[in-house]
Amino acid sequence: MRQNLRRHDRGFTMVELMIVVGLIGILSSLAIPNYLKFTARSQRAEMLETISKMKLYFKTTIDNTGSFITANTPAAGTQSAVNPDPATAVGQPASWDTHRAGWVDLPFPPEGALRMRYAYTPDVANVTIDVCGSFPGMGANVSGLCGSGMLGNYRYVEVFYPNGSSDVTEFPVSF
Repeated sequence: MRQNLRRHDRGFTMVELMIVVGLIGILSSLAIPNYLKFTARSQRAEMLETISKMKLYFKTTIDNTGSFITANTPAAGTQSAVNPDPATAVGQPASWDTHRAGWVDLPFPPEGALRMRYAYTPDVANVTIDVCGSFPGMGANVSGLCGSGMLGNYRYVEVFYPNGSSDVTEFPVSF
């Protein structure tokens, strides 16, 4: 009887271990894509918050001065410098730089490590806000998708008008 007990105390069989490893693999194959979508959505939400602050600034500027163009913004039809600095690859964390050309007046420097890159083009009748991003779960970075020679797999363009309305273009659209 004593010998029989020792025989069962050996541990798990190879089949049992392989079943557990297979289950862990199945669970991770379901969890990782959902995690990547979750992080992409959170970065997109951060981008929309930053854009709403930009739109508030431009709406206040047009209401107070009658123009989107001020002494510290680029000339009509000229794009601002990309912020944060595009020397850091899109998708990698970088800090906001309030001293870049065209960004001095904006009173809302976003905090923390930003993964998106922002630029805007003021004009007489509107302001075009251009954002480039790179999300790990959305495929490879594409050349030519984002302006200014940046590589990314996500682009958001919003044309903001003096009455507060906007036209939005987003690629890819699935979130």
